[in-house]
Amino acid sequence: MRPVAGDFTVLKTYTPKGRSPSYPWIGLLLGGSVAALVLYPLVMIINLIHDHFTFGVPLDPAQALSQALQPHIWPIVLLYGLGGGLAGLILGRIFQRIQENRLRLDTLHHEFELQVTALRHHYKNLALGIEGFSTRIRRKMANLEEHFTACAREECLTYSQFYQDFDSLQQSVAILEETSRRLTHTLGQELLFLRALTSDTPALEPRDFFAFLEHCLQDLLALRFREKHIRVEINGLPLGESREPLILAFDPHLMEVILQNLLTNAMKNADHIQVRVKDENHHVLVEVEDNGPGLDLVQLQHQLMLPSNRRDVESTHLGLKVSLHLLEKCQGRLLAKSRPGEGAVFIVEIPKRPQIKGDYHPEGGGT
Repeated sequence: MRPVAGDFTVLKTYTPKGRSPSYPWIGLLLGGSVAALVLYPLVMIINLIHDHFTFGVPLDPAQALSQALQPHIWPIVLLYGLGGGLAGLILGRIFQRIQENRLRLDTLHHEFELQVTALRHHYKNLALGIEGFSTRIRRKMANLEEHFTACAREECLTYSQFYQDFDSLQQSVAILEETSRRLTHTLGQELLFLRALTSDTPALEPRDFFAFLEHCLQDLLALRFREKHIRVEINGLPLGESREPLILAFDPHLMEVILQNLLTNAMKNADHIQVRVKDENHHVLVEVEDNGPGLDLVQLQHQLMLPSNRRDVESTHLGLKVSLHLLEKCQGRLLAKSRPGEGAVFIVEIPKRPQIKGDYHPEGGGT
């Protein structure tokens, strides 16, 4: 029995159909039937017309067909059927291979779109952080320029007033340097990240899930949403509070994308985020609840089932599609409950994996 039920909606996303019809068998049956029931009688009619004009044989198609169906003629009809069936089998196999290749191309195209989207989301927070701090530095530089202009007119501010902007500028530069360093470090792990996205089997590592979750939250708050006041709680406690470790085997590269997509959507639309982590018998549930404007789940599910297109590049649906795709790799699922005007609740359901004793080594929560 699955641990989550009630009025939650299990979200699903579009996946190309991976099975083609049995064209060879269809071709065998169709080719044999056409050859025996259509081609052979047609040949008999053509021979009758030829004999009529050549030897003066009476033109009687009904009699010719009745003679063609005599028991001693059945082996010839059977040979026609076998020949037609063989031709249909070959044509069916050719069509099946064409269809399989088309489906394979559709699947590869779909996978490529999701991988590119995942990469874009992976670096978007760092890029937006750099852009945000660059804007802050530009504002502080404008303030300092005004101060220097005032000093030139011998209307200098006091040291404390002047230093306040200077100190803020130093902090922004320090954070910008740290963000650039982290971006360089992340680019150095590009091969591992791409391998995690393209592999059908996640590379599981035992980690403290609470530390990893807090790292993802701090990343978003420090970089992308630094200018916005957002209150975040994990199991009712604010960030930074000590918690009992929850050791869980998961792929950190995939899990970071899954969690940050959901958390980003919540933080964009709300100012109070409640994250609850529940350790069930065979699953771990990560519940993300926000006090935002909510959404229409019927419309959301409809959008998720549509194939991606270029117009969706900035849509939050793409982030959810990526999360659903990666959760499928982890054999997990995503559930949602929301109404317009009443906030939203998303639940990530992660299956527990057996761990080998001694595998876990405490380390930082990041990837």
